[in-house]
Amino acid sequence: MNPVRLTPQQRFRLRRQLRTTDDLGTYRRTLGLLELDRGNAITDVAIRLGVSRRIVHGWVDTYRHHPVPCSLVTHHSTGRPSDWTEDAQAILQASLDQPPDHFGYQATGWTVPLLQSHLAHWGLTGLSESTLRRQLHALGYVWKRPRYVLDQDPRRAAKMRRIRQYVKELGPRDVLLFEDETDLLLFPPLRACWARRGEDAEVPLCGANAKRVIFGALNTHSGTRLFLERKKQRKEDFQEFLRLIHERYRGWQVSLLLDGDSSHTAKDSRCEANVLGIRLVWLPIRCPELNALDHLWRHGKEQVCANRQYGSIEEQVHRFLHYLEGLSVEDTLRKSGVLSEDYWLKSE
Repeated sequence: MNPVRLTPQQRFRLRRQLRTTDDLGTYRRTLGLLELDRGNAITDVAIRLGVSRRIVHGWVDTYRHHPVPCSLVTHHSTGRPSDWTEDAQAILQASLDQPPDHFGYQATGWTVPLLQSHLAHWGLTGLSESTLRRQLHALGYVWKRPRYVLDQDPRRAAKMRRIRQYVKELGPRDVLLFEDETDLLLFPPLRACWARRGEDAEVPLCGANAKRVIFGALNTHSGTRLFLERKKQRKEDFQEFLRLIHERYRGWQVSLLLDGDSSHTAKDSRCEANVLGIRLVWLPIRCPELNALDHLWRHGKEQVCANRQYGSIEEQVHRFLHYLEGLSVEDTLRKSGVLSEDYWLKSE
C-alpha cells in the first residue's frame, strides 16, 4: 500500500519547493515524497536517495503530522555560540578593503591561507578555512576571475565637451567620421553558447593562426561604412586609408574622430592628413567605448568570428566585411550605439 497520497494542491507546492530550494536535505525529502506519491515503493525510494527505510518513514510521518512543504525544510542546529564576533568581522572587512601588498605581502590578491596568516597577527588564531569562506560569502564575496578595467583620463569630461562643441559648429559641407582598426585572428575568440549540461562545448582548431587588420570609418549621420584590409597597422597603412577616405568624400570637409594610436599620431600621418584636408580630432585616451566603430567591431566578431575557425584568414575577412557591409543603416547605427539614448555626442 502506498503510504503517501497527495492532493493536487500539495503536489503543486512540493514541486515548487523542489525547483526553488538550494538545500540538499530539503531537496531529498521533497523528492522522496513526490516519488512515493508516484507509486514507487519505500525500499526503492530509500535506495535511490541513499538513505534507510526508517528515514523515509520518518519523512512520511513528519509530513502527515504537518502537511505543508516547510515541514520538510532542513533546520540547521545552531550548536555552540560562534566565536566570530563583530570585531572579527570588522577586521576582516577592513583587510579586504585593501590589497595584500598594502600590508607588505608579496601578493596581488587575497587567498584564504593568506587571510588566515594575516588575521592571526590581529589575534584571530585558529580560524579554519571553512569558517573564513563562510564569512567571506556572508560579506558578499565570491571567488571569481577579475576583468580588465581601463583607467579613465582625468581630463575626459573636458575633452568630450570640446568635441561636442566642435561637432555643433560643423557646417553643411562638413562630414564627421569615426575611425578605428580591429585585428582579425584566424584563432577564434570564444563566446558563451548553449551546450548540454555536464558536457564541454568544443571549438575545433587546426593549430594555425594568421592576422589581418581592418581599418574602418563610420559616418554616424548616414550610416555609411568604409573598410580597408591590411596585413599590419603601420603608419603607411593608415595613410593609405586616409587617401581612401579622401577619395570617397571628395568635395567634403572631413573630420575624423580617432584614438591616439602611434600609426595615427606619427608625423608623416599628420602631414598626410593635412595635405588631404582631413582634420584629426583626438578622442580622450583609454576610452574605446566612445568610438562607435568599437561597438560595431565587437558585434561583428560575435556574429561571424566567435567559436569557429575558418579555413583561411581570407575567408574570415570576407565574411566579416560582407556581414558589416550588409547591415542596414538603422542596424548599423543601433549596433554602434549611435541611436542609444545616452549616446555621448547627442546635443545637451
